[in-house]
Amino acid sequence: MKILNSIISYIKLALGVFVTVIVSILCGIDPKRELKYRKWLSRFLTQLIAKEIIIEGKLDKEANILIGNHTHNLDIPLMETVIPEKLIWVAKKELGETPIIKYMLTKTDMILVDRSNKRSVLTMLKEVKNRVNRGLKIAIFPEGTRNKVNPKKMQKWKNGPKAVVEKLNLKVQPFVIVNLPFAFKKKPFRVEKQKIKVIFLESFYPNEPDWYEKTKEKMQEVLDKEYNKNEKLKMENEEITNN
Repeated sequence: MKILNSIISYIKLALGVFVTVIVSILCGIDPKRELKYRKWLSRFLTQLIAKEIIIEGKLDKEANILIGNHTHNLDIPLMETVIPEKLIWVAKKELGETPIIKYMLTKTDMILVDRSNKRSVLTMLKEVKNRVNRGLKIAIFPEGTRNKVNPKKMQKWKNGPKAVVEKLNLKVQPFVIVNLPFAFKKKPFRVEKQKIKVIFLESFYPNEPDWYEKTKEKMQEVLDKEYNKNEKLKMENEEITNN
């Protein structure tokens, strides 16, 4: 059964890549409708991995910037599915050079940051200010890259987002993604749909000097609580099965 699921999963993966290429091209050809294309693609990709999407907390429409844990490349389609409005993602410059998603990034107001350039924070500051002044909502992963080792524990946060938030006095809303990376199994590779949870924490302005560190701690506490709860439920189900 696992082998069959693996074959089906590879087919779904190939289909997802193909559809992403087509939508990326459409965004380049018809940028005025890019939001429609992006949202459709996000729903399509999310359906491949989500048995159910559970949302806790409430999105603050007045928040200027969303910051969350980065667990997988499909974190972005997930959040695009959960949030109907246009999101402006901050990503590394190299992604804009990837043919598959080039148009989706360069033609859609996304902010690409060159991490090798020491002035990248100034560039990001300017770009974020421009988007916020236009009434758009920014989304960023402070970790900078997805956690391939242990998605249950966040990696070290970059300093760039902190500097931008404080300089522009943006209203911040943290979010936490749970379970998404565990849709992907190994040996053999296969996709098993998960109950994926998105938790919105309370929004705030960065008035305290250690707000960045405290936010990371709160988000990690939420992750620990959720995964401990999942582990306990798994053990209870196994006990019932064995009895």
